[in-house]
Amino acid sequence: METQKKYKWGIIGAARIANKFAEGLKVLPNAERYAIAARSLDRAEEFRAKHGFQKAFGSYAEMLADPELDAVYIATTNNLHYEHTMMCLEAGKAVLCEKPFASNLLQVKMMVEKAREKKVFLMEALWTRFIPSTLMFWEKAKSGLIGKPLLFQCDFGFVSPFDPKSRVYAPELGGGSVPDIGIYPVFTSMMLFGKPKEIQVCSVPAPTGTDWTTAVLFKHENNEISMLSSSFEMKLNNEARVYGEGGRVMLHAQFSVPTRLSFRLRDEIETDIPVETLGNGYNYEAAEVMNCLDRGLTESPSLPLSFSLDLMAVLDEICEKARPK
Repeated sequence: METQKKYKWGIIGAARIANKFAEGLKVLPNAERYAIAARSLDRAEEFRAKHGFQKAFGSYAEMLADPELDAVYIATTNNLHYEHTMMCLEAGKAVLCEKPFASNLLQVKMMVEKAREKKVFLMEALWTRFIPSTLMFWEKAKSGLIGKPLLFQCDFGFVSPFDPKSRVYAPELGGGSVPDIGIYPVFTSMMLFGKPKEIQVCSVPAPTGTDWTTAVLFKHENNEISMLSSSFEMKLNNEARVYGEGGRVMLHAQFSVPTRLSFRLRDEIETDIPVETLGNGYNYEAAEVMNCLDRGLTESPSLPLSFSLDLMAVLDEICEKARPK
């Protein structure tokens, strides 16, 4: 469904992920690159000039006070997602907040309550949910092609040199491999098999106390198994594979971005599944927000707030079990 009107987008935060989202907006004719707000006006002006935004602000509150602003993408560090989402909701602006949605389940519950109280759109920016290769992966896994899907294996890991002040290691910034990158295997597993009924965790902590490497085992309602891992210590395969009695469907590295998809039936050769992708992939989540706004919705049927609540509950349990005792 193509959105019917133009929406003026603003971004809070001007770091790497904000640049990727801004690039994604460029392929959407109904998405106006309207405003960028950063911690300093100079940084905001630099971002505005680079990506062709109309306005730059050195204050988040000042941008949110702009009556023309329709929707906001939150691209700040994990620890600030709750604060900045609540600011946007209080201002009556539709929100697309980068994952993880917040620091814990209590914060997510408060965000959802505020969105429903204000009747304002809110969605977690799990961009992978809307990428064509991921959608096709789920479709093929559930289509009967490989029989009943029974086992999901997924890992996400790369080497990130230890820096206690880095956003990936500092606990005060919401660091740790599980909330930062482990969320992708967990999310993909839950889209396949639903919320797990049993969770086992084995983890190695970094010197700051955040998790360095974590392995997770899920058992789901219908006895499906998910084997997941995330790491900042080593490069992993970064693939997603679902197995059934009749074969395997696979998202090749990097599984969390637009990528190659294939299947193999028992002992047959691997066969590619063609998938077309527009833009860098971030455009799909922005398009979903605008389509929902066109329909007068305050949450996405494809990524409802109930799913984000379940996801954060699972992440909370994993992080608690991974925490050094």
